[in-house]
Amino acid sequence: MSNSAARLSISARRVRWGWLGFTVTPLAIAYCQSWGYSVPLLTCPIRHLTGVPCPTCGMTRSFIAVAQGDLHQAVIYHLFGPILFVGFGIATIHIILELLTMRQIKTFYVSVVCSRRFLLLFLIVLLTYHAYRLFQLANAEERYPDFSDFP
Repeated sequence: MSNSAARLSISARRVRWGWLGFTVTPLAIAYCQSWGYSVPLLTCPIRHLTGVPCPTCGMTRSFIAVAQGDLHQAVIYHLFGPILFVGFGIATIHIILELLTMRQIKTFYVSVVCSRRFLLLFLIVLLTYHAYRLFQLANAEERYPDFSDFP
């Protein structure tokens, strides 16, 4: 881990503030929900409109379970929930440190996460997991909702 010699520009700081909002929001919502506060509009629009869960369905419930300390239930809701929760936490701390020091902090995980190969691999693994979940849902005993029931 090393700091850049140059100070962050105003536009770079604005970008950091935007990313900070992006990384803090899911964590804050999970903690609010875990303490019993209701946050409206947390339903998946894709599942609401089609009846088919999207690749990230269950992520909010997984984040809430992690916030409550129930990792087993978090993995049941979504396998990537605990991983992304930790990732969002690390990113939040990283961005706060950059904003406090006004310098870019260079670490190995930033270069890994920003690489196209990692992002492509993550997308492939996520979509494979999603296909597996859809297969399980299709073979479940419950009647799968009819698409004509949805707008």
